[in-house]
Amino acid sequence: MPATVITEDLLPGDLLFQLRAGGEAEWVISRLFAGRDGIAINHVALYDGDGMVIEAVMPQVKKTPLDDFLNCSVLDNHGRPCVLVCRLEADYSILVSAALEFAEQQLAVPYDPHYSQSQDGHQKSWYCSELIVHAFRSANEGCFLFEETPMSFRDMDTGELMPFWIDHYKAVGQDIPEGLPGSHPALLSCSDKLVSINIFGSLPAKNGQDLCSLEPGSTLV
Repeated sequence: MPATVITEDLLPGDLLFQLRAGGEAEWVISRLFAGRDGIAINHVALYDGDGMVIEAVMPQVKKTPLDDFLNCSVLDNHGRPCVLVCRLEADYSILVSAALEFAEQQLAVPYDPHYSQSQDGHQKSWYCSELIVHAFRSANEGCFLFEETPMSFRDMDTGELMPFWIDHYKAVGQDIPEGLPGSHPALLSCSDKLVSINIFGSLPAKNGQDLCSLEPGSTLV
């Protein structure tokens, strides 16, 4: 991957919204909602400082070197990782330290691939945006800073339940949690509590085709 200068632009507590490469799961996550300015986003991590991020990914919440995080991005056609950097509005910056402390305490907690509901912020597993939402909820004395949003497992263009999710929940013997409270990294990126700091790489629009089926390090064409 070409060198990307990013660390010097980051502050602890910044949110890194990513178009993460991978397989069908990454693709279908990007097809549920559009992110800020209509871009495709399927993952979010919390910058912890010193070149490290905290993220909920399989198999568990972990600290990841920033370079490794970037290496999991889809690349634009200039070879740059597709990452949007957002920062809390100044009025809420006081929450950053406690949010990071909460996130640190979740390290090694399993990833939640089924998007289960949390119970008052106490969770045995987390998915990416849920970890962020509840980190700042904890920092905000139990009040949501980023409100939960109804979950959807429908293609945003057709309105139909996506076959991937039908098969996924059938395999685990669970009902699809359509409409239940939750979060999505794309919707989180649209929060009015956040300001956009920088975009590294040209994130594609949400209606791009087959973007997330690319292998890590692959380039959009």
